[in-house]
Amino acid sequence: MRAAPALGTDNASARFGPGCGSIPNPVQPAVFLDRDNTLIANDGDLGDPNQVRLMDGVAEGLKRLHDAGYRLIVVTNQGGVARGKYTEDDVDAVHQKIAALVDEAVGRDGLIDRFYYCPYHPQATVAEYRRDHPWRKPHPGMLLQAARDLRIDLAQSWLIGDQDRDVQAGRAAGCRAVLITSDEDSSEHGGATEIAESLHDAVDVILNAPPVRSGHHPRSSNDGEDDTMSMSTASHSPRDAPGDALRQMRQSMQELAEEIRLERMQRGEFTPLTMIAVMFQLLALLLALLGLLQLGQTGAFLHWMVGAGLIQMLVITLLLFESRR
Repeated sequence: MRAAPALGTDNASARFGPGCGSIPNPVQPAVFLDRDNTLIANDGDLGDPNQVRLMDGVAEGLKRLHDAGYRLIVVTNQGGVARGKYTEDDVDAVHQKIAALVDEAVGRDGLIDRFYYCPYHPQATVAEYRRDHPWRKPHPGMLLQAARDLRIDLAQSWLIGDQDRDVQAGRAAGCRAVLITSDEDSSEHGGATEIAESLHDAVDVILNAPPVRSGHHPRSSNDGEDDTMSMSTASHSPRDAPGDALRQMRQSMQELAEEIRLERMQRGEFTPLTMIAVMFQLLALLLALLGLLQLGQTGAFLHWMVGAGLIQMLVITLLLFESRR
């Protein structure tokens, strides 16, 4: 997958917002935004930029978040591409229209940093898009990719959306999440941190919420599935090194497990190369476990974790090679 400027086209489901410019070095918090019925009114497949209408209060709400220091990133499933209703170029045109309307409303250029979308669907009518994909919500792939691309501090970030799958994707990436709904019972809404009746109310929730303390990572009700590393702005002492290494290992294992799951879903069985990768993965887990048993001895801990990390890299290389066969 690759990213392209807002005025270009690409096959990778990522767009820079107009005027995005260079990526800064320090990590920053972000607010990830669902598109349909969160930013724009749309209950179906929308590929016509002339039909784009911002929902009430959206532009002002985004400006408040931007002024508070949050990067603004749109993450949206676009199964209409997979259903043949419109093309990826049409998606790009819609996103450019959204960005232009927001900028015009607030009198500022480049308020939205980037758009990410997933055109794939497991029951697609267009064969090339017929698959599940790590970017398709409720998977957290778009958020994790944005964190890598833009150096986002996921633990300090939020997601706003109107569907349970939005919340699940945000929580799986390690963010807090606000569900836009008129139903005040949040217990049945995918582990949402908060609920709100509109984007305006969601912005109030975010701006009034206390920051996550350093070293704390939000978890959803599905512990073990969504525990990912976020990039922290805080400096770390040597005592924090084991925790940092462990979070990195957890993130790698989560992403690898997702790739293996999707590979099996598509092929229906393990290939020999995938089986080798799984065996090496088990070895990496064993070395990581041995490292955890040495937490009191930093040198020994790092020795085992470096070994586990090297084997983890081998596993990732094997899977990448297999995916390109």
